[in-house]
Amino acid sequence: MPTPVMTRENFAELLTPIHKKIFFDAYGEKPSVYKKIFKTETMNAKNQSYPHLGAFGLWTENQEGNEFNQDKFDQGPVASFAARRFDKAYDLTWELVQDDLYNVMNGIGKGGSAKGLGRSLRATEEADTASVILNGFGNVGYDGKSLFATDHPLINSSKVCSNLVNGMLTDETLKQALTLMRLQLDEAGVPIAARASQLVVCPELEFIAKAIVHSILQSGTNNNDINTVPNLEVVVWDNLSDPTGYMKPWFIQDTSIDNLLFLRREEPIFGSKQLQRKMDYNMYGYTRFDTGYCDWRGLVGSMGVQQTIVTPVDPNPPSGTMEAYTLTLRDDLTINISKAIDIGETTFNSLNGEPAGTLKYVINPTVSPEVGSSDSGYTEITLDAAFSVNAGDTVYVMDIVDGQVSAVTACTMQQ
Repeated sequence: MPTPVMTRENFAELLTPIHKKIFFDAYGEKPSVYKKIFKTETMNAKNQSYPHLGAFGLWTENQEGNEFNQDKFDQGPVASFAARRFDKAYDLTWELVQDDLYNVMNGIGKGGSAKGLGRSLRATEEADTASVILNGFGNVGYDGKSLFATDHPLINSSKVCSNLVNGMLTDETLKQALTLMRLQLDEAGVPIAARASQLVVCPELEFIAKAIVHSILQSGTNNNDINTVPNLEVVVWDNLSDPTGYMKPWFIQDTSIDNLLFLRREEPIFGSKQLQRKMDYNMYGYTRFDTGYCDWRGLVGSMGVQQTIVTPVDPNPPSGTMEAYTLTLRDDLTINISKAIDIGETTFNSLNGEPAGTLKYVINPTVSPEVGSSDSGYTEITLDAAFSVNAGDTVYVMDIVDGQVSAVTACTMQQ
């Protein structure tokens, strides 16, 4: 069968399959890291919900002839997902076909390409899934807490459960995380026997993670103790790198538990359409999906930095003394705050280290500042300048870089 001659009427029909193949080849040329971490499912509707139900407690011993021990569990919060549309396009002109046929046959268009479109979609999926983790230390989730928090409430128990570790990735903090994983509870406060199978880290922690997990002896010490960390799979996720450079996030995961979800409503498509009143065509890609989590269980994570609410050593200092705090923003940056008990005058009186940007503070904000959030009109710190603060007030101190919080710490005034 003779090869069809390319004309103004059929050039898009002939070239679309070529660009489509290049698009999907580029989209799949590298394995997606997020697929090792997120469970991929199909959405059956635009909105999809995961209701949380309570759980039965332990069975109760009974006597012969007695009625059964009755129990019940309650309805809890709902984790909700909504399909979001993602698309990108570029134009393919008749002149481009005529003047540069070779590149057109390789997927090149006007101001874009099929290969670039495919790679961009893969990068979009990686970035969107990674944002679930990066935002997971300050978001408000289905249970009213962040993804990683110290006080997840349980539906049928007065207990709370933690899946947050404070600190950089070390042999010690990894063991803390592994212990927290083992202590995770169901909604009735009963252990669920969660066991971590993989350690997911940002690229800055790749070699630290591999040294901790794969060393024969205990990592980070001069002891001859054997390495007791289980042989976790180390997953290095480039998109987990914090653009501010402040966080170095890491987390462990039990992949047998449904927690992180990538929900696809419509698979990626590639097509073309003629531009109105032109003989040029628009080449486009389109898909719909949503990302998030339906449960915090099976996850324990850390921002990779020390971030604590500071309280004074003596919560009830005697009259006539100073109430003093040292606030740590990062290992090489601390600031001191003091309050004269009788006078009520509070100052930032010394700074150790160089901030990356501008130090600012806020007292009792409606929304607590977090790493990555915007500067919401916070007050610039001036050393030795007095400001007013009352007992019970929480003072947040932030290092602001390019209009965003790059580090934050806080203290609660006692007097």
